[in-house]
Amino acid sequence: MEITNAAEITKPSSLRIIYGNPGLGKTTTVKYMPGKTLLIDIDETSSVLKGFGNIDITTLPDKNSPRESLPKLLKEIKDNYADKYDNIVLDNISELENAVLTEYGKNGNNNGVPGIQNYQQLQFFELDMIRYLKHMGKNVLITAWETTDDYSAENGQTFTRSYPQIRKPILTNVMGLALQVARLTISPKTGERGFQLMPTDSIFAKNQIDSRKFCLQADLFNEDGDTDDKDTSEKQTSTV
Repeated sequence: MEITNAAEITKPSSLRIIYGNPGLGKTTTVKYMPGKTLLIDIDETSSVLKGFGNIDITTLPDKNSPRESLPKLLKEIKDNYADKYDNIVLDNISELENAVLTEYGKNGNNNGVPGIQNYQQLQFFELDMIRYLKHMGKNVLITAWETTDDYSAENGQTFTRSYPQIRKPILTNVMGLALQVARLTISPKTGERGFQLMPTDSIFAKNQIDSRKFCLQADLFNEDGDTDDKDTSEKQTSTV
């Protein structure tokens, strides 16, 4: 049995999930990641990163078969390219879900519609993929679109909740595997983009990396800038 004293734990590699409406700037956030980055382009929006020399982009070898080609691609990255990169980005998991379900539908016998068992297979596929990414020892960023639903609390209040567009049966599990889940928004006052890192009744978020509740888009990966200073908190609140 291997035992590590908590005092000896060094800064771990992080798994982050960022989400927001299409076109808000999730993929653009990748340009702020320090070090060398490899982005796996699932939704074909990587052109917004044009000109950034620290970012390499790859796609699925077979876009019509993501269930087979993504695991092969991840293994190839781990075996042959892991030492070259500090960060691995999967952009984005919401489109990956759609692509996998489309593949199941095409290969099934229900006129292109995936069967009930296919949704369960998708969920296990996603969780295995995320665990594999997490165990690469790299900083991992997963993007997702935003979706909403109506939720009634025990006191009778009804909220419209915002959360990553990930299959609901595994949403809690996926968020549990991540150290940070951040919602990207645009301030109506300043027009600046920022991330909400603190959960509320209406927003799914999580931050186990530092103590920030909000941050500007450009500061998401600036963990050294973590502070509990009141002035900074007020500034973040006013711009997000």
